[in-house]
Amino acid sequence: MRLKNKLELFDFTMIVVSLVIGMGIFRTPVNVAAASPSPIIFFCAWLAGGLVALCGALTYAEIGSRLPVTGGYYKVFSYAYHPSIAFAINCIILVSNGASGAAVALVGSEYITGVIMPGAKNTEYIQTVHISIALAAIIIFYGVNMLGLRLSAKTQTVLTIIKIGLIRRAAASRADLSASSKSSRSTLCSVSSRFPVNDVPLASAVCSDGGR
Repeated sequence: MRLKNKLELFDFTMIVVSLVIGMGIFRTPVNVAAASPSPIIFFCAWLAGGLVALCGALTYAEIGSRLPVTGGYYKVFSYAYHPSIAFAINCIILVSNGASGAAVALVGSEYITGVIMPGAKNTEYIQTVHISIALAAIIIFYGVNMLGLRLSAKTQTVLTIIKIGLIRRAAASRADLSASSKSSRSTLCSVSSRFPVNDVPLASAVCSDGGR
């Protein structure tokens, strides 16, 4: 019996993009930048991570082309090693996927709480709201997955497009902020060159900074 394809190339592309660009992209860069001694090391770490991800993608593509069967990790490890090892790997994946899903839900709930309750101060109440939103999200998406593969794929596509849009908007806001800062310093230098400035060292430091 030949299986009928239910997903298209665009659906698979969005799934891969969502796996690579997870919710951690909205939190991890801050932690990595804080731990990096210089911007060069920060960008080198991301390039190294991208290279590792590319190697993993090529490995999975090669395995899929050599062993085009359904069954995921179980079939691959059963063929390469033993069914008992495949069963153990599937158990590990089940636990890790559940933990990662909970972590993603908590990260998303923090952002949602910041939007709906920006002025909240009670820590215990905020944590309760975080957990409640995370549980609601897990239940909703669990129901979406149970309704069928096509609906879950379309939902994944919509969420991935929203995620990419948020990243592009954040990058554009950062560029506008940098341009505004350079414009302000240029204006200050222009004014200080036309009018006397009492704090000459301060004005010189600002103008000689190069707008960085």
